[in-house]
Amino acid sequence: MHQYNTPKRNGQVFSFDIIDEEGCEIRITSFDEIAELHYHRVEKGASYVLSKGTVKDANTVYNKLNSHLEIILTETSVLKRSAPDAIEIEKKTCFAPINEVLTTTNNNLVDTIGVFVNVREISIIRRKDGSTVNKRIVKINDMSTLTIDVNLWGLPSEQLGSDFKNMHASGTFVILVVQNARVGYFNRKVINISVSTTFEINPYIPEADPLRLRGIVQQCLDPHSSVVHRKNNQYQRMSIPSILQCLSIVPKTIETTITVVLHFIKEDQFYYTACPLQFNSKECKKKCSKLAENLWLCPRCQT
Repeated sequence: MHQYNTPKRNGQVFSFDIIDEEGCEIRITSFDEIAELHYHRVEKGASYVLSKGTVKDANTVYNKLNSHLEIILTETSVLKRSAPDAIEIEKKTCFAPINEVLTTTNNNLVDTIGVFVNVREISIIRRKDGSTVNKRIVKINDMSTLTIDVNLWGLPSEQLGSDFKNMHASGTFVILVVQNARVGYFNRKVINISVSTTFEINPYIPEADPLRLRGIVQQCLDPHSSVVHRKNNQYQRMSIPSILQCLSIVPKTIETTITVVLHFIKEDQFYYTACPLQFNSKECKKKCSKLAENLWLCPRCQT
C-alpha cells in the first residue's frame, strides 16, 4: 500500500499483477477505500476470478508488463478467490545482469538478481519540498563480480534494511531478487526502489543456481566458513547437478539442503548385523556372519 499526493486529492493506492494459463499478464490497481478492502485479501500464488473491473491504458511510467492495458477495481468490482487454486504457472522473468543495468538509460525499470554484499546505516535525505525521507543502501553483485547499489527509501529502508543488516551480521549467504526497480544515477548508476518494486530473498529459481554454487564454492575454499555455516544452522538449497559440479571443483564434504521427488526405495539388504564389541578403542561395527540361531561371528574380532 502506498500513499499518493496530487493537487486535487491525497489517498492510498494498491496494485498487484496477475497471470493466466496462457502466460498473459495484467496489473490490477485499486484506490482509497477499495484498496483498503482488497489489500489483505490478495495472496501471492493464489487464483482469483475477477469481474466488473474498469479497463484503461497502462501507465508505462510505473508498469513494465507486456500488457498495454490495466484494470481498475471500483465499488462494483468483484474479486473472488477460486477454490482450489487450480492454475499453477511459473512466470519467466528475464533478469538483467549488473553490467547491463550499468548501461541502462535512467528511469527505466529493470529486474535483476545478485548476491547481497553489505548494507549501510540509514541516512536522512531532505527533499526539495523541505520534507525528509529515510534512505538505506544495499550493495549486491553477480557472476560478473560487478556491484551496484540498491537504494531503499521510506519504510523498506527500516523494515527490509533491518533484515539485511541482521543477515549480514550473522554471515548468512543471501541471494536477492529485485523486480520492477528504477535505474538512477547518483555519482554512479544505482537502482532505486519504486512504488511497484518487489523483493525476493533466496528464491528457488534456475537463475539463482550459479550464484548459489559460487557461494558454496567460496565457503568450501574458506577454512573458517564451515564453522560459521554450522553455527547459523542454515544451508543453501542446491540442485543435484550443482552438487556434482561443486564437488568436481572442490572435492570435499559439503553440507547443503536438497528438495527432491522420491523415486525408488531399496527394500532388501538395507541393514546388517554389526559387531557391538570394542576394537582398538572404538566400536567394531564389522558385518557378522550367522552361525546358528542367536549365534554370530565377527571376522575382525574372531568372537
